[in-house]
Amino acid sequence: MSDAAKALFYPFERGILPQPLAGRCFFLRAESPPALVREWQPPLICEQSFKPAYDSLRNAGCSVERELTGDGFDLGLCLLTKHRSENLATLGRAWSALRPGGTLVCAGGKDVGVASVERAFKAVVGELLSLSKYHCKVFWTTRGDDMPATLSDWVQAARLQIAPETGCWSRPGVYNWNKVDAGSALLAENLPDDLTGRVADLGAGWGYLSLQILKRCAGIAALDLFEAEWHALEAAKANLDHAAPSARLAFHWHDVATGLPEAAFHAVVMNPPFHDGKAVDITLGCSFITAAARSLAPGGKLMFVANRQLPYEATVGAHFRSFQTMAETPLYKVIFAVR
Repeated sequence: MSDAAKALFYPFERGILPQPLAGRCFFLRAESPPALVREWQPPLICEQSFKPAYDSLRNAGCSVERELTGDGFDLGLCLLTKHRSENLATLGRAWSALRPGGTLVCAGGKDVGVASVERAFKAVVGELLSLSKYHCKVFWTTRGDDMPATLSDWVQAARLQIAPETGCWSRPGVYNWNKVDAGSALLAENLPDDLTGRVADLGAGWGYLSLQILKRCAGIAALDLFEAEWHALEAAKANLDHAAPSARLAFHWHDVATGLPEAAFHAVVMNPPFHDGKAVDITLGCSFITAAARSLAPGGKLMFVANRQLPYEATVGAHFRSFQTMAETPLYKVIFAVR
């Protein structure tokens, strides 16, 4: 359990807030709750759009949705992220989902701007109660009768939209939602134009690399996008539908680290993740490389970009017949491998 989640439930554990014994509750950006929550016995609806966390909640026996539906809830729980616009929208949606008199409890890390979000929320809804614990801050309040216009504006500001910098569909909270990642741009510059057959884009995000593949490679018969964040996948669908490609498209809300269809693709392109929270974690990228190798037919090609200092070469060498560095900058490297 994250420190923010520990902080979120601390007021209930210490009796600062009463444990609800009946009523309807929701949990936004949910993590698997502690045993304490299971003792409350109300229906707890968890919202989680990130597939690994969604699967973890399902496996723990929680009721979980990609996006919360309904209103009139008695209690709302929210974990805040590092994305300010997403957090403000989360608070607006949570307020809307509560009944008047319902309680909203939120928590986030001090190092990701929770104090700023708390101040903005307090300026709209009035007095909040709060405490600090586990290097995080948790704050709570009771919903009034009205839905302030500012909260509605926050919700609208974080919906799927055209990002002016890219001209593509995306939304706050999606990785690099309003710009092209520099590593992905380097990979796009070095993509061959002769890819054919069935191609996969792993960790596709809002679809930038897939758009570049379709522009360059007329011989592609099918393109499969795999993305763990549902909101990013929705954006990718909007962007590729707008591109009207001739290739057959498939969109998969999927955790690549759990595996892919074996020998299904002729080429794989990816910019694999390398963070688990704030820490650099090379095992994430290695799991993508391993999954890509197993998903490629013999002779299939892998092209990926990585931070220059990350030592992926041993993993690539263990799973591919040959590989080479196609391009390199002070920050990034593009690796080409043949299965």
